[in-house]
Amino acid sequence: MSTIEDHNPPSSGSISKKRRRQTSEVWNHFDSLPDGKRATCKYCSKSLCATSKMGTSHLKRHIETCKKLQGDTSQTPFIGSEKEKYERELEDARVLLKMKTEQIAILEKELNKAKVNAVTRIRTVQEAEQQKPQMEQHQKEEEANEQVEEVQEELAAESAAVDSMETTDQIEATVEGNLNDEYFDVASLREYDRIVNMTFASENEAFHFFNEYAKREGFSVRRSSTKKDRLQNTIKFREFCCSRQGLREKKYLEMPDRKRPATPISRCDCPVKLCIKLDPKTNRWWVQNFINDHNHDLTAPDCTPFLRSHCSINESQKCEISSMKASGIRNCQILEYAALCSGGYENRGFQEKNLYNYTLGHEQSTMLADDADSVLRYFKEREESDPDFFLKYDTKDGCLNRLFWADGQSVVDYAYFGDLVIFDSTYKLNRYNMVVVPFLGCNHHRSTIIFACGIVSCENNETYRWLLEAFLQAMYQKHPESVLTDGDHAMGKAIKSVFKGTAHRICSWHMDRNAQKYIHDPAVLQKFKELLSGICSREEFEKKWISFAQIVSQRVLSRQWLKRTYKCRESWAAAFVNKKMFLGMSSTQRSEGLNADLHSHIKSKMSLGMAVQKFERRLTHKRTKEAELDCKSFQKEPVLQTHCPDLEKSAAINYTPRVFRIVRDEIKMAAGLVVNETLSSSMPLRYIVVQIEKAESQYIVHCSIVEDNVEKLACSCAKLETAKLPCRHIFAVLIHMKATCIPRCCIRDRWTKYVKSGFPSDRKGGAFKVSSYLMRYHELNKIARLIHSEVAKSPEGYLRKMKSLKEEMQQYNDNHKHAEKCKVKQEYEDGVQASPRIANPKPVVTKGAPKKNKTTYERIKSAIESSRKNKCRHCGHRGHNRQTCKLLRQDNAAEPSPVSEGGPRAFDRQLS
Repeated sequence: MSTIEDHNPPSSGSISKKRRRQTSEVWNHFDSLPDGKRATCKYCSKSLCATSKMGTSHLKRHIETCKKLQGDTSQTPFIGSEKEKYERELEDARVLLKMKTEQIAILEKELNKAKVNAVTRIRTVQEAEQQKPQMEQHQKEEEANEQVEEVQEELAAESAAVDSMETTDQIEATVEGNLNDEYFDVASLREYDRIVNMTFASENEAFHFFNEYAKREGFSVRRSSTKKDRLQNTIKFREFCCSRQGLREKKYLEMPDRKRPATPISRCDCPVKLCIKLDPKTNRWWVQNFINDHNHDLTAPDCTPFLRSHCSINESQKCEISSMKASGIRNCQILEYAALCSGGYENRGFQEKNLYNYTLGHEQSTMLADDADSVLRYFKEREESDPDFFLKYDTKDGCLNRLFWADGQSVVDYAYFGDLVIFDSTYKLNRYNMVVVPFLGCNHHRSTIIFACGIVSCENNETYRWLLEAFLQAMYQKHPESVLTDGDHAMGKAIKSVFKGTAHRICSWHMDRNAQKYIHDPAVLQKFKELLSGICSREEFEKKWISFAQIVSQRVLSRQWLKRTYKCRESWAAAFVNKKMFLGMSSTQRSEGLNADLHSHIKSKMSLGMAVQKFERRLTHKRTKEAELDCKSFQKEPVLQTHCPDLEKSAAINYTPRVFRIVRDEIKMAAGLVVNETLSSSMPLRYIVVQIEKAESQYIVHCSIVEDNVEKLACSCAKLETAKLPCRHIFAVLIHMKATCIPRCCIRDRWTKYVKSGFPSDRKGGAFKVSSYLMRYHELNKIARLIHSEVAKSPEGYLRKMKSLKEEMQQYNDNHKHAEKCKVKQEYEDGVQASPRIANPKPVVTKGAPKKNKTTYERIKSAIESSRKNKCRHCGHRGHNRQTCKLLRQDNAAEPSPVSEGGPRAFDRQLS
């Protein structure tokens, strides 16, 4: 299009002589308004801006659109020579069409007359047939045939005229199509005219509009240059452009020291842009310039969702993603869920890269500079809401060094199940490499229960003493009956000094692993296992140990290990720990299981706050499982299976389902026992119980009866004292006495259903504390889902609800245009202090698992496994194969190396 100079619009008043009159011909099509800044179109009466700053380009485009819509292009002065050519062709086609239309009308009239005459003649012939002779009738028939032929000729002429009219229509459609495709695409012009006359309330609103327009068209947009007001320092001009605008600089194309492959070029200097400017009077943004002429191919609709400006995570999705990540859901599962809810991968609004970037940024934002101080503030809030919450921490050089906490529910659980404590350390659960030491126990369902947790920077005797003293202080100085740990030497010293009078047992699995590390003979290893788990007296153990020590290898390492192991024999040998109360447990498997659970949810790069929050959620998860088991124990009754239904029913009434199955197995095994002899000369009564198949194994059961009531039962196997459950020998005596229920002296409260009925349990704790924003979001979302599930059942309700939601959303956007977005962030509190009081812990080097070197490989392999190693076919030794045989390499190195194809290096690669 030709360029027209910009001029001021004509004013309604008198024009000053000093002002230059308008010379552009575009003003002939407009009437000026009294304000002098706008003009009215003579064709459509639309008011347009007519200031000198705006120019006349938009007025020219408006006149062209009006002329086209009104079908009058003969007087339009803005079309080139090609347009005049097509206009002449269109005018000729219209004249030809008019002539053909008049001819068709004349032919139709003649055809109608001919039809009427033909019908009249046919009727006359039919009447004459009855009156005239046959010859006259034949003559009339010939005349009628002639008339029919004339009618057929007229119909053929009419058909030719119709074909001519269709040809004319095709010519006109072709002309108009060419005209519309190249110059006057009416839909595009209307869309262009609508965009250039739009105004926006904010810059973000304009960007969202242009981005949605780009999504429909098939391209991506981005923010470009701006201009600011120097006085107010505010943006007064903004340009949005196609993402392929501009060109890559040459210095990035010519990089001789490039290490990574160059990124593919995406920019091709596309001229498409949308420029908006702020009107200071109305405080609205109006379109100053809009260019929509791409120099590249647009993207297909199925590929548009992968463009950058169309891949974003909105605020609602951020809330959902944050909640799912806090629950331990993986990113791939979040992507599948989002695709399912949105109806496809292309409708979810974000892609895999956006999700990973957001989750990574969210995790990094939680790693605050005052990480340790935020955790302490969180625990301080817990102290205010929970009067029994206990917190203790220690600092070193101003940094957090030790931390211990236990909530009120853990204190209540310890009061019921604190007879056995299991604790072990786990590694790499936070970014500071601090060691997490949970204190565990066993509840009435024989499930793992958590009493407390500690986080420390080092693992020495002083640290473990500090932890155990804090544990006693939190549990009101109640000592456990027994403690089960791994073989840590510093931990064992701290237990002896703090838990005085408490039985300590070292995990049998750890002892077996240590034995495999230092003993490589399978026969000797088997003898050590007999010492570890064999039941005998202490004198017999001492004799067996002397004979065992004599046959062990005389290596210095083994000798030192033997000395350390013998010194702590009272903590691991079955001869010493068999009669002590450990509830039938010999390993720290529960602690290892909790450690594995924590490792699956807590990562090594997490902040201290996130690690504490994850631990609280796992604690709540275990308490919820306990509540579920409590519900099942009260709502369901087991089916009786044994030969003693009275005793079995008594056990089902008192014990939890898990413990009941253990007791039922003891009742079943009591059928294979008999009471061989009863000694009743004095009280208590003594019963000798023997096994039918093995009469040499005898067990003595003591029974005290007061007023026909069993007051005390004790067996020589000591299961009632160590596992707190009646053994098969006691059940054999009860069957012998024809008892109808289990005596109260044989039932320990810790295994019963009603052990925690005295106090209500707090299952939730502080695991689900989130920011106030997320809390409000979840409450609204919960109610909205209930409503939407009912509305979606009918199409009418769905349409009605969608309409109301859109109206509500539009009203909300109008009222909150300039509202600041709330950050989706899980915090421990809404207010953050200005400066931290306690610095973050310093990263430490923990003991952890050793590196996978040769020494470690030999240590973890047992003697039995090493005896099954592969045998080398070259040297005959075990532990390696022919490819890794050192002797074969030495023999090959001694021989002269022939030169094969590919050179000496290729031959060396063949040997290796």
